[in-house]
Amino acid sequence: MKHHLPSLLFVLCVLYIAKQSGCYKILAIVPSPSYSHQIPFRRLWLELHKRGHEVVLATTDPIPNIKSPNFTQIDISQSYEIIRSLDFVKMRFEGKRWLDIVEELMLPVTKVIAETVLNSRELRKLYAPESNATFDVYLTEFLFVPATYAFAHRFNVPIIGLSSVELITLNEHALGGLVLPSHEYTWEMEDNTGTNLPFLKRLRNFVYMWYTIYYYYYHALIPDQQKLAEKYFGPLPPMLDVLKNVSLLFINQADVMIAARPKLPNIITFTSSHIQKKLTPLSKDLQTFLDVATNGFIYFSLGSNARSTSLPLEIRRVLCDVFAKLPYRVVWKFEKNFPGKPDNVYIGKWFPQQTILAHPNIKLFIYQGGLQSSEETVHYGVPVLGFAILADQDSQVARMEALGIGKRLEITTLKKDELENTITELITNKKYKERILYIRNVVQDTPYDAVKDLAWWTEYVIRTKGAPHLRSSLAFQPWYQRCDMDIVVFLTIVIFLIASATLHLIAKILVYIHKKIKSTEKQKIS
Repeated sequence: MKHHLPSLLFVLCVLYIAKQSGCYKILAIVPSPSYSHQIPFRRLWLELHKRGHEVVLATTDPIPNIKSPNFTQIDISQSYEIIRSLDFVKMRFEGKRWLDIVEELMLPVTKVIAETVLNSRELRKLYAPESNATFDVYLTEFLFVPATYAFAHRFNVPIIGLSSVELITLNEHALGGLVLPSHEYTWEMEDNTGTNLPFLKRLRNFVYMWYTIYYYYYHALIPDQQKLAEKYFGPLPPMLDVLKNVSLLFINQADVMIAARPKLPNIITFTSSHIQKKLTPLSKDLQTFLDVATNGFIYFSLGSNARSTSLPLEIRRVLCDVFAKLPYRVVWKFEKNFPGKPDNVYIGKWFPQQTILAHPNIKLFIYQGGLQSSEETVHYGVPVLGFAILADQDSQVARMEALGIGKRLEITTLKKDELENTITELITNKKYKERILYIRNVVQDTPYDAVKDLAWWTEYVIRTKGAPHLRSSLAFQPWYQRCDMDIVVFLTIVIFLIASATLHLIAKILVYIHKKIKSTEKQKIS
């Protein structure tokens, strides 16, 4: 025993020093079955691991070639099956608004996603009552799956929210931020926002957004997910309270690429974390197709969540007829065989997008307005033509147009002339290329590495036991007190009463004067 005592003391000292030097255990769950929701945070997980922390990551897209005892990945990709059953292109052509899609389809889908997470065999072992697992912080996606917030309560750790899309109004309101339904940064209202909107349009936006917030908080999303979480964890505090107590929210958005907005101190923005340092090689035939495109080429993709094969035949014909007339080659992400395609069009189910955007012969990127694609096209300096399909994409393409680095068209009403003219304008007018190169310089003009900054903030939350000083007290105040609406209503009533009393008094005075005049006239006559 005496011989083992020095060794035991040495091990204890090493463990103590490691803990004091900031080697933490980090749990992360990113449940959305979408590659574009996963890749913005991959470098963060690797950076945290590089800093000596132990990372347990539940993801729908595990990072390949990770072999480390301190980096555990839990595959929750089963939920891809349900998301692939959704046809967002068809919904666009049916005229459905994003908030309607969320209410009708996404809320049931998020239940399935939450079940996939909570029912994961590996995760159940972690959160089981008899489990001895401990963590120092919990990071999870803040996107319609609040049942996953229960892990923060189970392990009694601070929670950091993640978002691969622009800031969601539901989250901003929960954290104490302003809700301005008609402001251009409120992307959920799609193309119904802007400056100097008519009163009736602003009134409609106001009612629609506040109804949505109330409905999700108290009738649909939060209550349903609360019941689901308690099915696995037992009694839990209200999920809305957990949301209000979030330590930080990491938002994937470049400040220059969205409308300026007031920002809470516990909201941290970053951009372009997924840009590849080493590009994926192209296939030989595609490389040749692009290299010999002496006039240049156009790249067309609707992203990973929308499919070109879902486009109606008449829209495909418009695209094909215009592409065939152009002097450029076209690379089109098309998920099936395409008989009768123009000779200058190259199709494929998947392409290494960043490699294509980095090719010197590219002239234009036609896309659906995805956030990561917007970041990539700015990084590689390629003007865009946007066909928004879902979610924040209307906001994205509108912003790209406002920045002068692209244009947008409505794909459901696409006409040959407008498509051909727009493509020609974007390629031949040098102002779009010059402008996007300027925007690229603005985006890249930062004093620090964004991913290392996120890692530092993660450690900061642990060191400060949840960083409570960064949370806004407005999160815990009733909605009517946040903007002093009760005072506005009170003063309105007071002013109304004073005005009414004043008018009543004036009316009485006028009646009295009128009677006095009549009485005087009668006396004169008599």
